[in-house]
Amino acid sequence: MAVDLTRVQPPLKVHPPKINQFILKIIRILTPFWLRWQCGINQIETRYIDRLVDATKKFQDGKVRYMLAFRHPTTDDPFGMLYLLTYAVPEQARKMGVKLTQTPHSGFVYDRGISLWAGDYINWLFPALGGISIFRGKLDRPALTLMRKQITQGDAPLSMAPEGGTNGKSEMVAELEPGIAQIGFWAAEDLAKEGRAEEMLIIPVGIQYEYSSAAWGKIDEVITTIEKECEMDKPDITATNRYQRLNELGSHLVQWVGEYYRTFYGNYPATSSSKEENTNLDLSSRLQSLADHILSVAEMNFGIKPKGSLIDRCRRLEQAGWDRIFRNDIENLEKLSAIEHGFADQLALEASYSNWHMRIAESIIGVTNDYVKQHPSPSRYIEVLKLMWSVLQRITERNESSSAFKESPNFGDRKLTLSVAEPISVSQHLTTYQSSRAAAKECTRKLTEDIHNAMQALVIPSMM
Repeated sequence: MAVDLTRVQPPLKVHPPKINQFILKIIRILTPFWLRWQCGINQIETRYIDRLVDATKKFQDGKVRYMLAFRHPTTDDPFGMLYLLTYAVPEQARKMGVKLTQTPHSGFVYDRGISLWAGDYINWLFPALGGISIFRGKLDRPALTLMRKQITQGDAPLSMAPEGGTNGKSEMVAELEPGIAQIGFWAAEDLAKEGRAEEMLIIPVGIQYEYSSAAWGKIDEVITTIEKECEMDKPDITATNRYQRLNELGSHLVQWVGEYYRTFYGNYPATSSSKEENTNLDLSSRLQSLADHILSVAEMNFGIKPKGSLIDRCRRLEQAGWDRIFRNDIENLEKLSAIEHGFADQLALEASYSNWHMRIAESIIGVTNDYVKQHPSPSRYIEVLKLMWSVLQRITERNESSSAFKESPNFGDRKLTLSVAEPISVSQHLTTYQSSRAAAKECTRKLTEDIHNAMQALVIPSMM
């Protein structure tokens, strides 16, 4: 049963990880079938898996500890990681003549709020698979402690998605959060303090999806559907005007939503009176500006000052909403008087409505026109259209029964490519990291940059 986020709720419980071997075995068996029939993956390609085989062998021999830093373009990525560890690594190990003592697995970090939209089953399934939940919008010390313990003492390594959330783009790595680099250095320090000789590594993993050219018909159909819902009267789409239509559609949505926020919230600057001028302006810049102003509406409601990147602001707003919905300061909701409960419900309702704005901005952040322009493949068109669809789905979610955006479009089967980068040594930089506070900050920044570059280097341009 979905949690009613418009009413006050008891605090979100944290479920500590405790691997259940029976459940893990069942999930491993089901993974290939789930990828095929639920995720639409009809082909899987693996690249450079020998790198992970070598690291896994060294891990099992007590020579290294490592974390997997994986790409996170979609919500299907965890199943790709399961396939990588359960099937691809053992198969490559057999080809290499490497004997592993057990089937590889990893603990993983996930957002505590996933169960709010995915379902309560997450609260028992993910911990049973070794998942550690974290509150993304605040310093979650208990989760960080569990992560460090898993890395240095666990029977399996730890997987994290340093992009934080899904960015919707297989061929563009989003700005990485510095958390995985920082935790890597903390783990290296923990190992050194214990006098242990294992080398601390971070291994970037690429996850990429690709649609076939058979999707062009569906792409044109979806563009036309969105245009009709936006009351844009357009002729038939052709291969020569497809990109122009996508760009004009994005520009129209930015202008319309911007007009709405300027009219009713008074915080968005007026656009040019020239439609042609607006169309020719850099759409990416306009999208980022729009997201900034939408977030400011929610921040004003919560009394939060803008700080950090757009994604950072989303996470802080999310946590502010949860603090007003899931009340840690109320011991027993049933003991509240009717008046107290009424105020608490109203606070939760306002928080839920404020974060409605944040969710729209969160989807808008990923929509860019240059992503398609750089390489106009079916995959890139689809990924941008999915982000657009997500924005419209969030806007119309209260009228779900009559919304044309109720169900996400199906663009057909996909190919999944799993790639492994060369392991990055954290231990090699530990002495410099510990030399000063400024050096620690620079080492963390540089390691984050190295992980980003390694992820981007794994990207294969999709076919046109």
